[in-house]
Amino acid sequence: MKRLAWRRCLTWLLTCLIAGCTPPAVVQPTPAFAQHVYIWQRVWRPAHSQALQQTQADFSALRVLSQQFHLSTTGPAWTIAAPDWVLLAQDQRPITLVLRLDGQLSQLPDAAVAWQQLQPQLDAAQQAGVTVSAIEIDYDAARAALASYRLWLQALRQQLPTSLSLQITTLPDWLQSEHYPALCQAADQLTLQLHSVLSPAQGLFDSSKAKQWTQNAAATTPCPLFLALPAYHSALITTADGGRVESETMLPVAGERQALLSRPEAVADFLSWLRTQSLPQVQGIVWFRLPLPDDQRSWPLPTLQALVRGETLVATLHTELKPGQGRFDVVLRNSGNLSAQLPDKLSFRGLQCLGGDAIDGYQWQQQGGDWWLQRKITTADSTQIAPQQARTVAWIRCQQLHVFSSPAD
Repeated sequence: MKRLAWRRCLTWLLTCLIAGCTPPAVVQPTPAFAQHVYIWQRVWRPAHSQALQQTQADFSALRVLSQQFHLSTTGPAWTIAAPDWVLLAQDQRPITLVLRLDGQLSQLPDAAVAWQQLQPQLDAAQQAGVTVSAIEIDYDAARAALASYRLWLQALRQQLPTSLSLQITTLPDWLQSEHYPALCQAADQLTLQLHSVLSPAQGLFDSSKAKQWTQNAAATTPCPLFLALPAYHSALITTADGGRVESETMLPVAGERQALLSRPEAVADFLSWLRTQSLPQVQGIVWFRLPLPDDQRSWPLPTLQALVRGETLVATLHTELKPGQGRFDVVLRNSGNLSAQLPDKLSFRGLQCLGGDAIDGYQWQQQGGDWWLQRKITTADSTQIAPQQARTVAWIRCQQLHVFSSPAD
């Protein structure tokens, strides 16, 4: 059989050479991208332990905020984060320490001073048994400052032990600079930030622009390239002197807050496109940031995990009735991996119903044995049920009650 198959293959090849036919296209396998995640809280809480345990299989490396050099009311200042080194030692995934430099700084700290700030964190990690493999500099420099920034990075590299890789984040605007490719002479790896790089009015993430920036970066980056994607929302605070963007930490600023949302569906569209591209320079994705249960502006963990695993995003909402003490509680349960909007109407068939009450804008209405919950929606309403979560929206006293129509119908 093998000899017959070989003869057929040879016959096909000779025929094609004579006739000039085109061989069938080779289907390229879907690239397997590394998946990293940022941990951006300055103060670690017990919730970090649960989040790390739940994502062991999803992220191969952790990028941990170490400290920030930023502008304060008294001038430039250092703020030190407090990672849980014991927890990270138990986790055992590779660690990259991130130094955040405020993009509004008029002058960067001396490279030797930056290293002096980083060294105690590295010592603390080593004492706890944590191996730090890289240092990442997160600096939103202006395009005109890239030449001087490269010199600063070269000076910092001279301070670092040879065992540490030096990595940096980059902005799409930098791709227009002739100095951009030379950053790879100072850094071992670049991470292109694809979120929160437009004006707040344009949102946190634009899939079409992200595709264009990725193609341009892959063509002009001579060292390994990662792509930073959002897993969070933020808000724009309108103040008398302009506006400020509020993200993972509530700012002590008074003013109206306008939600800035990043849609998981838009990121899913980008990832679907990315998997079809042949971009050897792109080696992985970095997600900002690790969701914690009490982080109101991060995506639900099941949503992020679905994107990392290449699963289809879906919100699956069902109506459940829980009887007890002569009444029924109406529960909406989302068994999908995407947050679900509350439905406008829920219909029931009831026997000897006496009425009840409801929340989240719902009101009971009746005609004969038909009962339904009608929801009054306001323009500011954004109530959702997170994946794998349930919400009791009403109760009613009935001898019997059956769901007539459910959101999943």
